[in-house]
Amino acid sequence: MNKISDEFYSSASLPLALLVACALSVVSLLYIPLPILPSLTQTYRLSPSTSAYALQAFSLAYALGFLVFGPLSDRVGRRPVLVVGLVVLALVSLGLMLVSSPGLFLLGRGLQGFAAASFPPVALAYITECGTARQRIWGVAWMSTAFLSAGLLGQIYGVMVAGRWGFAWALLPLMVIYLATALRIALLKQTRVSRGSAGTSWWAAYEGTGRVLKDPKLRRVYVCALLLLMVFVAFYISLDVRLGAELEQQGVSLLAARAIALPAFLLPLLVALLTPRWGALRLATAGLLVTAVGLALCAVLVNRSAYSLLAASVLFVAGVCISVPSLISRVASVAEPSVRGLAVSLYTFVLFIGASLGPLLASRSATWSDSVFFLVLAAGIGLAALYSAWPVSSARCSTVLGAR
Repeated sequence: MNKISDEFYSSASLPLALLVACALSVVSLLYIPLPILPSLTQTYRLSPSTSAYALQAFSLAYALGFLVFGPLSDRVGRRPVLVVGLVVLALVSLGLMLVSSPGLFLLGRGLQGFAAASFPPVALAYITECGTARQRIWGVAWMSTAFLSAGLLGQIYGVMVAGRWGFAWALLPLMVIYLATALRIALLKQTRVSRGSAGTSWWAAYEGTGRVLKDPKLRRVYVCALLLLMVFVAFYISLDVRLGAELEQQGVSLLAARAIALPAFLLPLLVALLTPRWGALRLATAGLLVTAVGLALCAVLVNRSAYSLLAASVLFVAGVCISVPSLISRVASVAEPSVRGLAVSLYTFVLFIGASLGPLLASRSATWSDSVFFLVLAAGIGLAALYSAWPVSSARCSTVLGAR
C-alpha cells in the first residue's frame, strides 16, 4: 500500500471519518428545510406559492453541479476540487446566515446547491483511488451509509435544530465540518489520479461522456439507479399523503414512520463484507430484488394495518440500502480510470434526477388505490433487477454469476 493509502485510512489522522461526517452534512442540506418550510416562509417572507423554491433552487443547482465537478476533478485532481468546493460551500452558508430578503435567500440556496455538488461524486471517486480493494469497498460503504441516512437524519436535524433556533443557526455546525474536512484533505499528499493534460481544453473533460454512456454495463447501472431513487422518494411522499393522517391518529409521527427503518441504513456496511465474495453486480441485483419484494409486501399488507405496512417498509428500505452502494461499486469497477470521475458524476446525477421525478410519480398516481400503487412500484424495480442481471452479451459477459 502506498503512503497516501496509509495516511488516508489511518485511524490516527481520520480523514475517512471526516469525509463520512462531511457527506452526511452536505447531503443533509437538501433535506433540512423539508420539515420547516412553514417557518422558512415566515422568516424569509416567502409566499406560499414560492416556498417550494427553497427546495428547487438547491436541487436544480445541485444536479447541474454534478456534471461540472466530476469531470473537473478528472482534469485537475480530486483534492483541489474537494478543498475549494468545501471552502466555497462554507462561505456561501455563512452568507445565507446573513441574508433576510426572499430573493437573496433563494439565490443563496442555489449557490449552496451548486457548491454542495462538488462533494459527492468527487469524494466517491477519491475514495476509490486510495488504499487496497478491501479498504475502498469499506470506504464506499461508509459514504453510502452517510448519503442514504442524510435523507432521514437531515429532516430530524431540521426539526430539532433549525426548527428551534432557525435555519441560519443550523448551518453553523455544518460549516465547521466543511472547513475541518477541507483542512484535513488539504494536508494529505496528492493521490495518484488520472487527469487530462494541462494543455487540453475544458470541453476535453466531457469527451468521455459518449464512451461512458455507450458502455452497456454502465447504462444498466444508471437505469437501475434512476428507478431506485424515483421509487424511494415516491414511496415516502405517498406514505405521508395516503397514510399520514391515519398514522398520526395512532400516535406515529411522520418522522417516526421513517425512523423505524433506520437500522436498514447500516446495511451498506454488510455490503462491504459481501462484495469481495459475491461481487458488486450480484449484490446490486439482490438488493433490487429485496426492494421489489418489500414493495410487494406493502401492497399486500397496506389494507390490513398501517403498522404492517411500516414493517414491510423496513424490507423495502433494506433493499435500497443494499442496492445503492453496490451500484456505486459497480460504476467504480467498470469505468475506465480516465473517466471515473465523469462516470461517478453521471451516476449521482441520474440518482438525483430519479429523486426529482419521485414527487411527479407520487402526484400522478394519487388516484390509484394503495395496493395498485405499491404493486406498480414493485413491478418497476423487479424489471430493473432483471435488467441488471441479464447478460450484456455472450462475447463480453459469459455468465452473470461470474461478473464482478
